[in-house]
Amino acid sequence: MTEAAASAFHAQYMPPFVQQPVAPRAPEAARGTTLTLEQELIVTKHLAEVAPLENIRLEAFDKALRIMQKLLRGSTNNSMPTAMKLKAWEVPLLQYALEYSAKSPENRRIVVRRLVENLETGTGFFSINRSKQGLKVIAKKTGLSTLESEIQSDKDDVRRAAAHLLGWMKHEKAVLPLLRAYCLGARSDRRIVGRVLKAHYSHLAPFYAHRFMPESHSLILSLINSDNEKTQEEQFIG
Repeated sequence: MTEAAASAFHAQYMPPFVQQPVAPRAPEAARGTTLTLEQELIVTKHLAEVAPLENIRLEAFDKALRIMQKLLRGSTNNSMPTAMKLKAWEVPLLQYALEYSAKSPENRRIVVRRLVENLETGTGFFSINRSKQGLKVIAKKTGLSTLESEIQSDKDDVRRAAAHLLGWMKHEKAVLPLLRAYCLGARSDRRIVGRVLKAHYSHLAPFYAHRFMPESHSLILSLINSDNEKTQEEQFIG
């Protein structure tokens, strides 16, 4: 029972002659409730785990990364070479992101979304190479069978995250699910799936289309040979 509920119960059901005067409570601001960064990080990480809405989980995940980054930069020796500083800041952040990703499919999609945005824009918590590293690890841990199922989901965000991870699997078995998604899947996904095929499997997609989906071979050739300007993701593939 909360304090307010207990007070109301007391006022309603206890005889007036036994009620005792209540000492005034100190204002909230005077009780020293300000959290340290370490405490705030614990609370924020917990919120990122238990929040019922994905947008709240995403905001909490971002905030946790910002707090960690601030703590790490505050504890880094200024005399360290820049490359060592970046590594000291990025590795713990990526480790947290990977651990968070492994806890649920929802968490995985949040992390994939942020890493892909980081990779495509070149801005965020991670360098290009660290973003690629994270996506490769998540793709491998998720597994081909799971991603094959998810790319056929009726939810847009599930299909698109799966498409990105199938690309970063860097495995020929991922080509056919992507071809099917591009040729037979939701038209709203075609741009994203096409970019993934061009970026990761341009050398394999025409062969697989010719062998397994001959009716779509010309469509795939047109995609791979298109003269459109390369995307950021294509430029940074390695």
